[in-house]
Amino acid sequence: MNFEIYLHKIKHFVNARAEIHTFGEYEYLQREPGLFLFSFLNEKGKLCSLSRWLDFLPEGEFNNVMTKENLTDDEIYAVELFLSRLGYLFQIDNRQRIDKDIFILYYLKQLVSLKNSNVPNKLKSQNFFLRFLCFELGMDYDSYSLFHISEEGVCLKTKNRKSIPIIYLLDVFYTSLKKEKYKYSAAKIKRFQMNTLSLLAERDNKDYTLPFDDVNVSLVEPNLFIKAFKRPSKNVCKVLTECFDKYQSTINLLVSNFILMNYSYYIISKKPSKLLVLKKNIDDEMFSNILSTIVYRGVFVDRRKISQLGIDDYINLPERSSHKLFNLIYAV
Repeated sequence: MNFEIYLHKIKHFVNARAEIHTFGEYEYLQREPGLFLFSFLNEKGKLCSLSRWLDFLPEGEFNNVMTKENLTDDEIYAVELFLSRLGYLFQIDNRQRIDKDIFILYYLKQLVSLKNSNVPNKLKSQNFFLRFLCFELGMDYDSYSLFHISEEGVCLKTKNRKSIPIIYLLDVFYTSLKKEKYKYSAAKIKRFQMNTLSLLAERDNKDYTLPFDDVNVSLVEPNLFIKAFKRPSKNVCKVLTECFDKYQSTINLLVSNFILMNYSYYIISKKPSKLLVLKKNIDDEMFSNILSTIVYRGVFVDRRKISQLGIDDYINLPERSSHKLFNLIYAV
């Protein structure tokens, strides 16, 4: 279910007038005009935001149970915060379109794809994207640095017990809830949290290719992208050039942003000199567009290493509020 919610979030990102859908016992609560919080229906038929999950469970119980599991106060706070941010993950905000939204959509897509792939340095990439996703969701460094992905899924690094899978902590906590009045809400909150953790890191061999009408959409997938871009070719240059087609639909534009970020992370961050190979195969204007995009995003590459290549003259950074490709769709 959760990948369907992700696709629904994308639909609204590229189309502010798209219809809000329900997902069984989960719906969207409109907090204010244009802002929709992913929520569950409690036993009274009231929508409850999943980002406020602890408000619907016995006060202090999570802290008590986690203390018995030998977690420190800081570790307990980090888990509480992380689980609340899972609710923010599927929030729909039609009030604005900002770069942070592009990053959240991209990082989540890479995590979902990487868990079923066998790309080189897979765990390193998974943990890179997990930390940046947590950052974009508003977590502080002291909290998100405690989380990592291993073969057991998303885990918490602790002082007393080393690494603990979050799904284990959730099982212990929800099993401890004995009062009948909390069981209905607890079951729905747990199901959402478990499903989202599975979506992020549990290998399931499902096909998560984006179902978009775009000839290049398969290159959003890390394994296919790395294979296609391993060696420079006319096809590679064609794909990068098509990312700047002024007649793109909003869906095409999202795919283009994902491909450019793939190029930045999987190729250029590993070997900046690949930019010089690219420069030989495309015209100066297009090279400037690609290079400027990479520098503009600024999270995967070292600007100093790019400067050492002697290509700074090709960097032309537009105002963030005035360039369609960089803003993805439009500024509000």
